[in-house]
Amino acid sequence: MWVCVVRDGIKRCAFIISLIVAVLFTSSFAVAERAFDKAKMDQYLHSLADNNKATLSVVFTEKGQVTYSKQTVLPKGAIMAFKGNQQYKVGSITKTFTSVLVFQQIEQGKLTLSTPLSDFYPNIKNAEKITIGQLLSHRSGIFNYTNAPEFNAYFAQYQDKKELLARIASYEPVFEPDASYEYSNSNYALLGYILEDVTGKSYTRLVQDNIISPLDLKETKYCAEEADCGKALKSFYFYQGHWNLMPQWSMSVANSAGAVLSTPYDLTRFIRALFHGELISHQSLAMMKGIKNTTSKGLFKLPFYTKSSYGHRGKIESFLSDVSYFDADDVALSVTVDALNHNFNDILVAVLSIYFDRPFELPDFDRKPISLAIAQLKKYEGTFTTPSVDVEIKVFVQDGMLMMQAAGQAPLPAEPYSLYEFEYKPAGILCKFAKTKEGGVDYTQFTLHQVDWILPYSKQ
Repeated sequence: MWVCVVRDGIKRCAFIISLIVAVLFTSSFAVAERAFDKAKMDQYLHSLADNNKATLSVVFTEKGQVTYSKQTVLPKGAIMAFKGNQQYKVGSITKTFTSVLVFQQIEQGKLTLSTPLSDFYPNIKNAEKITIGQLLSHRSGIFNYTNAPEFNAYFAQYQDKKELLARIASYEPVFEPDASYEYSNSNYALLGYILEDVTGKSYTRLVQDNIISPLDLKETKYCAEEADCGKALKSFYFYQGHWNLMPQWSMSVANSAGAVLSTPYDLTRFIRALFHGELISHQSLAMMKGIKNTTSKGLFKLPFYTKSSYGHRGKIESFLSDVSYFDADDVALSVTVDALNHNFNDILVAVLSIYFDRPFELPDFDRKPISLAIAQLKKYEGTFTTPSVDVEIKVFVQDGMLMMQAAGQAPLPAEPYSLYEFEYKPAGILCKFAKTKEGGVDYTQFTLHQVDWILPYSKQ
């Protein structure tokens, strides 16, 4: 079956669970030394800009020191003037800020994970059964207001607390509290309002006093209470050979679920401080991380080959963002995008591969699918498994195409782009077969890439 997750109002479906710019600027921050191919990283970022794939900012820090920092700007063919502003709307990364603020109140005894929503907003359906912990973990069953058809009619209009609360209260539950998991911006909008209720302070003041000022995040701001906040920040989408200006939200609509503005440098400072006990206790951090992603509270675990990180991603307008922390390496990464015509996950995999010195070939954006003889395709056939998930994949040839199929699921055709790479673009699946020492194809191993997953498979 397909597994779908809704993030920031965008529904992303992954088959992997069931199948399982023109100009580069160097940051002025002091840069620590690390042995990785910086020229290759620069070349990759240049290629994204030069081929109208993305303009973005990338910052790596290690042990608190910047090891890489670059920004690409000026999307080619942009309809509107673009000034290369370094600040970005970071969308749902705001939820990690909100979770930190909630745990700070828990540590002060003003809230608990079992505090019912009915203590604050009894008019929300099932409020007496919904807890703070379930709101944090997206297990409340409250409908995501950004998924409603009428959202497109008001996303650009200023919304006050009364209006947004009334909208959230009007929807029927998606499921009974704690019976399932579904990402919902409504959960974190409510958490922001609860924080204001228990502290008597605005969310703006809370995030400023409890996170931004203590960490000296000079380029970070929360501004949902200002009607024109963020209007100077532009994002673009690519259509008919041109970059076009994306319609802008009112940040009041995103509020405590997505209204933070920041830079990659500030985000790496924030995520490292969180893991180093500067904001909440290690006990609270463990609860934020959770046992698995469907029980986590403001952080998600993301695998990368033998490594893993914790962080969050965000999408608002055409801005996309990621902040991740590799605890074992004391490495923080943030990537923020303002113009995208490419798979964001592929960009993250690329910069991480270069940074951690994993094999990575610079993409050929002009490449097209190739034709392979049936005799060649049959060499890839077999049954493959991975220790990461209990999902077996059968690879076989049918009607002249290489098919990938999970047990009990429909087969998917994978197009060859080289002897090593096969893609099923509708689901964003990339299957990369390994190379032998001599440079040939190792038909016994492949790595499956999709959305947040990078899974190594071996033939049985």
